[in-house]
Amino acid sequence: MKPAVNKALAVGVLVAVGLAAFLFAFTFFKKGGYSETDSYLVYARFSDATGLTWKSKVQIAGIQVGEVSKITLDKNKALLQIRIDRSVPLHTDACLYKSFPSALLPDALLEVIAGSDSAPLLSSLPEAEREIKCVREATSVQQLLDSMAKIASDVQLVTGDLAKTVQGDQGSLREIVENLARITRQVDQVVAQNRDSLTELIANTRDFTADLREISARDKDRIHSILANVDELTARLKVAAGSLQGILDGGGAGAPGGGPAGPPGAPGAPGAPGAPGAPGAAGATPAVASQQAQAKGVQQAVARLNDSLARLDQLLAKVQEGKSVAGRLLTDEKMGRQLGTAVEGVSDYVDRLQKMQIEVQLRSEWLLNQSVEDGRPGAKVYFGAKLLPRPDKYYLLEVVSDPRGVDTVTTDTITTRTPGSVGDSTTVTTRTRHEDKVTFSLQMAKRYGPVTFRGGVIESSGGLGADLHLMKDRLQISTSLYQFSRPYQDVFPRAKVWANYNFLQHFYVTTGVDDFLNRWRSAASPDGRSFNIGTDVFFGAGLYFTDDDLKTLLVSGAGSAASGASK
Repeated sequence: MKPAVNKALAVGVLVAVGLAAFLFAFTFFKKGGYSETDSYLVYARFSDATGLTWKSKVQIAGIQVGEVSKITLDKNKALLQIRIDRSVPLHTDACLYKSFPSALLPDALLEVIAGSDSAPLLSSLPEAEREIKCVREATSVQQLLDSMAKIASDVQLVTGDLAKTVQGDQGSLREIVENLARITRQVDQVVAQNRDSLTELIANTRDFTADLREISARDKDRIHSILANVDELTARLKVAAGSLQGILDGGGAGAPGGGPAGPPGAPGAPGAPGAPGAPGAAGATPAVASQQAQAKGVQQAVARLNDSLARLDQLLAKVQEGKSVAGRLLTDEKMGRQLGTAVEGVSDYVDRLQKMQIEVQLRSEWLLNQSVEDGRPGAKVYFGAKLLPRPDKYYLLEVVSDPRGVDTVTTDTITTRTPGSVGDSTTVTTRTRHEDKVTFSLQMAKRYGPVTFRGGVIESSGGLGADLHLMKDRLQISTSLYQFSRPYQDVFPRAKVWANYNFLQHFYVTTGVDDFLNRWRSAASPDGRSFNIGTDVFFGAGLYFTDDDLKTLLVSGAGSAASGASK
């Protein structure tokens, strides 16, 4: 009885130690964040902390180097306490920029510029003096919308004033016409009163024209050139004036300027044959045609601008009232937060999938004490995949082919009664059946420094394990404890210790001892295996590599499954 008690006590101690190690690993499991040991604290003040929350990211060139740990109010300003990774040096002339990555989402990001190398480091100063003085705040979406609304109102005011100037009773053009009529009446009076003077003026003009005739006869070609230039200039001025009138009148049809057009072919009517600037007319030069095209383009641009301003006004009204989807996102703070949370969750999920690595493993162990029919050592083969969402965490799925197989103990009790006898005779028969069986392993592991703790299903049995990494992870010493319950009552759990040495990339050799807690046992059958349960020495090799194609298949399969489940 005493050896059995000692063995039971040893089993209890091993189970307690394994559970304690398992609880220690998951109790101190840490997900992200910056602790005081691997970061240092800096301060910054913002006039507006909209979009900034606890754990808001701090980036350099799109790479996270810190996070906001606390936000408090200090003299009408938001005081941010920021944790920065110790490997990232920030100087006293560093600058912090606040930006909004998306116009539809309220969350903001902090972009930091480390500063010049000649300036002192913030981490070398006392903690109370580590303040980033250079702070730049981005303009919010609401401020942009308010500015656009003010611009639209100003443009409408200008166009209204211009329309009143042209069409109103007190318009400037109307006053000009009235002034011209008054001037012509005054000219008539002046002519009547100064008839003699005008006669002398005409005589002088006759003499002057005679002089001009003499000059024109002498410089005829030069005068023709000057007149041609004047004709071209007047044609351009006429096109420009017509275009301006058309713009002021709102782009009416007819003349190039938009004013009312005369009947087709009317003398001097724009577009009539022979009119200045008309196609085919003698005065229609390429420059005049270019001016006409530019005037028409200006008129169309003004019309499009008016239409765009009207649509912009309607859009801003809908946004402010929250009638459209964009308006609800901008006015409904709850919906904005929900959408931001959803987008952040999807972004985090996609980021994890992109960073996840899938490592395919193939391992073979030659068991020296397990012989097959032809006398060669038995081989134990492992094939599995390791999913690494982070460098310090992984999930291991393995399929194991073990020549030791699984032993099943069957006890048959047969009771017989011989005719004429008084009592019954009972016969108890115990049979051990060995089956070659493929087993499965599914483990989750977490690494702390040089030690990795594992737990889960090991070769179709619950178990625990640990790995010690040495020599820059080239040497790994591992142990596993599993199969706590087996057909034999007086055996310890199955314990395995081995070492892997990686001397080439993606290739390693291994050696170790399997089931070292139990002594060697011979099989009951003479033809059975030499060692059914007991110490088994092995050596072997393995290879591993990262398979991106397998990750793509798993990700697409998960997406298809999620889509099917949603339907």
